[in-house]
Amino acid sequence: MLYDTMRVEERLILKELRDLGANVALINIDNVSLSLNNSGDFGVVLVRPMSHSKAGLVARILNIHGVMTINKGLAIENSWNKAIAISTLAKAGIPTVPTKLLFSINAQGDGVSYPAIVKPIHGSWGGRLVSLVGNAEDLAMILRHKAVGDSYSRIAMIQPFIGDGTDYRVFVIGDEVVASMVRKPSPGDWRSNVARGGIAHAIRLSADAYEIAIKAVKALDLDYAGVDLLFSGGEGGYMVNEVNAIPEFKGLMSVSGINIARKIAEYVINTVRR
Repeated sequence: MLYDTMRVEERLILKELRDLGANVALINIDNVSLSLNNSGDFGVVLVRPMSHSKAGLVARILNIHGVMTINKGLAIENSWNKAIAISTLAKAGIPTVPTKLLFSINAQGDGVSYPAIVKPIHGSWGGRLVSLVGNAEDLAMILRHKAVGDSYSRIAMIQPFIGDGTDYRVFVIGDEVVASMVRKPSPGDWRSNVARGGIAHAIRLSADAYEIAIKAVKALDLDYAGVDLLFSGGEGGYMVNEVNAIPEFKGLMSVSGINIARKIAEYVINTVRR
């Protein structure tokens, strides 16, 4: 198992793998060098670094040399890049949140409905670079602020603000939804991320919501993922907002009572045996 920071999730997965009798080697990618000329001695590699950029790069190199990784490197990279992920899902006919990509402070925000969410193409946890804007002037101010950053931070995604910020995390492993929860913003906030104090509880969603989540994971060629859905009333229904290829799950385990770490471990072992 590859990691960089040993979080609760990695410790839980490690325990379950060992309880199931697996021979697990732990590799902190920050403490090793990686040969680009050969693969070294690897079996099936579970990719769990907190840094998605490092994770995707290392996994892609291993994949090039014939090493199987869970998830695949290109799939991690395509999921981490929200613009690529949304485009891939939309092309596959999967309902997604309407999204525009802005490259310049001169962008007019044509066709944008306010209020709107502005966010970078990379990142998670509803970080400080995610903003709620109420009009074109707010948007212009945010874009000017982003313009002082690096080349990636200058690229912005803009989406309509749907509902009150409530979203749904659906955890998919293979062809199965193993757990799901609803996340609501804490009082005074509009972001539902549990890492930012969002309020979560387990929920069973409709069959169509689960079908969308499973299709999203398949379209991005992932083995497992956390799929974030939004719900729009009327004819909108459920739509994919983001897909996390190295998902945290301790919060979902807590509210659902489902041992997600065990299910990931079982999936890895079954993959090795195939």
